[in-house]
Amino acid sequence: MYSDVSIVITNYNYGKYIARCLRSCLDQDNHKPQVVVVDDVSTDNSMERIDSFLSKITFIQNEKNVGVAGSSNVGIKAATEQFVVRVDADDYINENLAHFMRTYLVANYDAFCVSCDYVLVDDYGSTIERKYAETHPISCGIMYRTDLLLDLGGYNPDMRHREEEELRHRLGDKYRVHHLRIPFYRYRMHSHNKTKEPEYETWKIK
Repeated sequence: MYSDVSIVITNYNYGKYIARCLRSCLDQDNHKPQVVVVDDVSTDNSMERIDSFLSKITFIQNEKNVGVAGSSNVGIKAATEQFVVRVDADDYINENLAHFMRTYLVANYDAFCVSCDYVLVDDYGSTIERKYAETHPISCGIMYRTDLLLDLGGYNPDMRHREEEELRHRLGDKYRVHHLRIPFYRYRMHSHNKTKEPEYETWKIK
């Protein structure tokens, strides 16, 4: 089994979903990834759900709520492997994500990162719609070369939402973003999605 992939999960009050997320990240074919969970001071039952996984993961509890971008940076700094990919705690991934995306980056040295397509699912995991990351990008399901991402300073911690868009804007043409047209990521649609909040809708890159 390969073990050069770190999966970073950021969680804030997603106790309802995080067990499935963790199972999907730990049960990767041909891989035994490092799974880093950063809890952003949850006030729900998240810790009860995470507790049974503690022996299998790297767990970090923030001292104060810092948001998704800040929590992602905490997780990326704790990543010990060559490649790193983010997964939101309310989402989950296909068992082949780590293997295929890692294989792609090994074979394509000019790629700073590679994204995969995703499937929108409802609260019960039923398929709503397939999305193409190349035309409708999201912040997760993107595998980076860990050292390059750290060298660039990671995400802007001042961003509460759309941190991935700000990162790409900052990169400009410095690195190439590649895409795999395979839907490895499951993006769950529910009433508490961060990207449905007004702040997300009104923020624009200048």
